[in-house]
Amino acid sequence: MTAAAHPAHTVLDTDFADGSQFFAVWRHWRARPAPHALLHYVGLQSAPLGAQPPSADEAQSHEWARATQGMSSLPGFRRLLLDGGQVSLTLCLGDPLASLAQLAMQADAVYLSAEAAQGPALAAVARCCNRGTLIHFVPSVDAAPAMDAALRELGFQPCPVASAAYQTAPWSENPSTLSSADLWVFDPTWAVRRTRQTPRRPWLQPKRCTVIGAGVSGASVARALALRGWQVQVLDAQGHPALGASGVPAGLVSPVYSADDGPVAQLTRSGCALMRQHAQTLLVQGQDWAPSGAWLRRVPEDTSPQETEPHHIPQAFWLQPAALVRAWLGTPGIGFTGRARVMRLERLSDQWVCTGESGQELARSEVVVMANALDAARLLGTLTQPKPGTTHAAQLRPAPTAAMAYALERLHPRYGTVSMGASTGLTDLPAQPVQGSGNFLPSVPLAQGARWLAGAGFDSTPATDAQAQHHANLVRLARLLPGTAAALVPQFKSGDMQLWQGQRCVSHDRLPLVGAVQAAPDASLWISSAMGARGLTLSALCAELLAARIGGEPLPLPARLARLLDAQRAGRQPVFR
Repeated sequence: MTAAAHPAHTVLDTDFADGSQFFAVWRHWRARPAPHALLHYVGLQSAPLGAQPPSADEAQSHEWARATQGMSSLPGFRRLLLDGGQVSLTLCLGDPLASLAQLAMQADAVYLSAEAAQGPALAAVARCCNRGTLIHFVPSVDAAPAMDAALRELGFQPCPVASAAYQTAPWSENPSTLSSADLWVFDPTWAVRRTRQTPRRPWLQPKRCTVIGAGVSGASVARALALRGWQVQVLDAQGHPALGASGVPAGLVSPVYSADDGPVAQLTRSGCALMRQHAQTLLVQGQDWAPSGAWLRRVPEDTSPQETEPHHIPQAFWLQPAALVRAWLGTPGIGFTGRARVMRLERLSDQWVCTGESGQELARSEVVVMANALDAARLLGTLTQPKPGTTHAAQLRPAPTAAMAYALERLHPRYGTVSMGASTGLTDLPAQPVQGSGNFLPSVPLAQGARWLAGAGFDSTPATDAQAQHHANLVRLARLLPGTAAALVPQFKSGDMQLWQGQRCVSHDRLPLVGAVQAAPDASLWISSAMGARGLTLSALCAELLAARIGGEPLPLPARLARLLDAQRAGRQPVFR
């Protein structure tokens, strides 16, 4: 795909180093404004990042410092959204060859370092290329003949600077400094295998999309698509956004800590970093969110709290979800309709029609994203295969795949409660949030004043007795923070508190479902749901993943982690019914 055929341009840099190439390309891209044009830049980085890039201008330095503040230096992918979301930088931290093996992307242009121009690394770069991908490579004099042969063997050809393809490449602020020896193009003499392409035909041009659900999952998807030029209509059964599980007054956004740094730890680390960027960009610090950090205290059932050793998590922060949902839905190109429960989905020609409770049309669009938690299974049950012998367009309602149906059947609810009370005047509260057996936020500025929040839970049945739930939250708090619990006993006894309760949607393996619902190559029905108890941490990351899959963009995660979230993943596992 070329820049002319796609509203975005994708660059792979095999040696990000101090970012000088990236900042030059960013300045060059900024000087060529185009409606809804996105720059996707993927950089491989083995060394720790510097706080003040020497080649960035003042505006770029400010954005860089804000986007990377508090970012972990542990290996993994980090998605940075810059220039109001029009520049997407995916930093791949760690061993470059390992990162190359996990890339899921098709580049328009590649900066090829000498280290990546040999052996397995060069073959991995070739797998990230489409016919017409331009390569900028300046080999050393001694290595030039060998490198030339290696490039030609993998399908690269020298590219004249005067070629038409070169004109689309954002090489630098002064492209005339390049010579013909620097440029190559991926143009093999053999047919490029289909395995190089995305498994589903991407939507190269923005269209209309209906997002069903206005919680953190739906609102984050709406913003991700709107930044890419889509016209998005968000529908919700409630009268206002963020009235379901996303309506918790405040929550803790925190990566999962594990000694083996397993997949959930890696996913939540990337998700926490991205969510923090959204908070920094869109919310008021100290009012809607705060970079508080948090302490993790593991309290086994047979161990007293005094015997545990707390672990500090500086990347954690508290957040008011409703404020972020409102900010996301305020993105230009997004419309919201409340009290609009979708009762039926129907495929008419090339569009989906969402029908309401009275049979009225609520929305019509080329693409639909399901972000309506447990209601997704009910709504997708309205889809049927064409009746035998019928060909009318109104009968064409592609049903979910068997793997998707399996996942939908196993969606289930989990319930949580939060007790809240006044924190003003209390002196025995911790300075930072604490998590472990539930969460404790010491002081959050809510409409009623400063409040502490204690609870969470992951129960299989909803709460029916408010006093019993307050007591359960107090018991959890007593195991987590005995001194704090003792100081709050008078408030629990007086009943001068509030109780929030909500329902979470959980998948069969407790990981989100993100991807296409149908098997068709022209997938137009998608899902981003089942965040469970990690909606605040993973929703923005899942939105970027879904938008990337819809548009054929670089994934914000290593391919092995993206597969763990794929809505069709049950089809790759043994299914025992």
